[in-house]
Amino acid sequence: MKLNRIIATGICTVLLLTGCSSSSSESGGFSVDVMNKKLLESAKALPKSQNLFFENGLEITGLGVTFDGRPKSFDGCYYFPAIESLMGAHVAIDWHEADGYSSTVAATLLSGKTDLPDILNPMDFGVMELAADDLIIPLDNYLDLMPNIVAAVGEERMDAWKSSDGHIYTIPSVSMIRGSFSTLIRKDWLAKLGMTEPQTWEDWLKYWRGVRDNDLNGNGDNTDEIPLALAGGMGGERSLTHLLNAFGIAASIDTQFCVLDDGTYTMVYEHPRYGEFLEAMAGLYREGILVEGYESYSYGSIEEMMGKNVLGSTMTFAASGAQTAALREAGVKDALWESVEPICGPHGDKMIPERELVSPMWCITAGAEERGKAEDIVRFFNWCFSEEGAFLYNYGIEGVSYTVTDGQPVLNRELVANGFADYRAVGINYEPFGGYWLQDAYMQCLFAGEKLENLNDIQKQTYNGLFEVNNDYFYVQPVTIETPCYVKYRTSLITDGVCKLRDKAIRGEITVSEFFAEYNKLKSKGISEIIESGKTYYEKIASGSEKQ
Repeated sequence: MKLNRIIATGICTVLLLTGCSSSSSESGGFSVDVMNKKLLESAKALPKSQNLFFENGLEITGLGVTFDGRPKSFDGCYYFPAIESLMGAHVAIDWHEADGYSSTVAATLLSGKTDLPDILNPMDFGVMELAADDLIIPLDNYLDLMPNIVAAVGEERMDAWKSSDGHIYTIPSVSMIRGSFSTLIRKDWLAKLGMTEPQTWEDWLKYWRGVRDNDLNGNGDNTDEIPLALAGGMGGERSLTHLLNAFGIAASIDTQFCVLDDGTYTMVYEHPRYGEFLEAMAGLYREGILVEGYESYSYGSIEEMMGKNVLGSTMTFAASGAQTAALREAGVKDALWESVEPICGPHGDKMIPERELVSPMWCITAGAEERGKAEDIVRFFNWCFSEEGAFLYNYGIEGVSYTVTDGQPVLNRELVANGFADYRAVGINYEPFGGYWLQDAYMQCLFAGEKLENLNDIQKQTYNGLFEVNNDYFYVQPVTIETPCYVKYRTSLITDGVCKLRDKAIRGEITVSEFFAEYNKLKSKGISEIIESGKTYYEKIASGSEKQ
């Protein structure tokens, strides 16, 4: 069974939408604890892999970030004991929460190269910070030992794998699911306003004003509806991405960088439409379409608003059926969060970021290289991206969490009846460690046993958001090139500098002209260096002169 066959046929095996089924405690006796125990027992009994086994054993130590209540101990789920049985490799990660992780990394580095763990997740500490001090090793010379990883990344995304000096330093996590986010609008509120799906900027303005001015949730208060909410993040750097897109600005994941039509890599503030964007955002704020606190929303807070019958539109995860279900359970019988095409800007631009398919995950440290383990660690990760490794990551263990039917892996239906929740609770798709996430497994967690034509109206919105309405509008986000001057000035000139100025301009505390005047002062303090160094590196990549 070949991985490309599984990927190509992923849409053929579909399962029930997250949030639309019963919880595991109501699903006829399925138990996460029982499944976890069975997987652990089976993992410890797995035979040696015929593809790779370390006869003398391999101990891999690491420092990483966990989240979402994932197991932190070696035998907290099946995944690492299974790897040990299959490959003879014992993976011992010292897991930490994201808060304070950079300080943990800094404290670890004080021990010196010799005492570093074998692998390290850089997170916000920064890959280039580690590389500058020779604390991690470039992997360029090891590419011939990781053909599975190279194939998973793909030629068209090799630039996203490289760091700002042109070298590869990270073992990535790779996803085969292009879609993730979608524009969502209250279809029932559109109907109340006598409108259909907005097609132009003026249509969107009309809808947002309608949400603002009418008591669409019917609670007698026409001031508690919020027309639009978009998630922020990264200390205020990541803000209003979807509206930047509507003005033709294809921004990086942190919304700080873009590539102009002539191929120039620069900061978004240099884009010829950025001034127009700021004026429009200030106008939305004055009108009450963007409300106070717009810059601090998280995806969690947005989903909470979606389920509380106060929000009119957003851009969030396409798999948001639980919010429609919550509204209906609360008595809003006609409620429906509908996936629609991206917001159309005043010049007709429509675009939406493609999922970050290649994410940096693990650096191999200089300490591992000194201990003579780097090559084996690379071979280990390459196995994780093999068919055998990808099946372990995506499906668990055959006969326990999945079966093979007509040559295709089929996840236990009860395991995915609660969407991703139980699937991940037993350690499948162990995201803190990363791996090669296949579209088929993703689909099976979205839809349980139903053919596409049998999906209900809530399920269809998720499918449409992931695979239909956005297909013509995806763009690959430019990388944020972490040059030395970017690392040096990021906090003072970007996070606490231009981003704060941007929000002041949107809130009307300064004019757009004053924004650019202050921005130009920041350029002389280091922003220009960030732009020029990023541009220089990007030109090398674009011309193909930065060959490995």
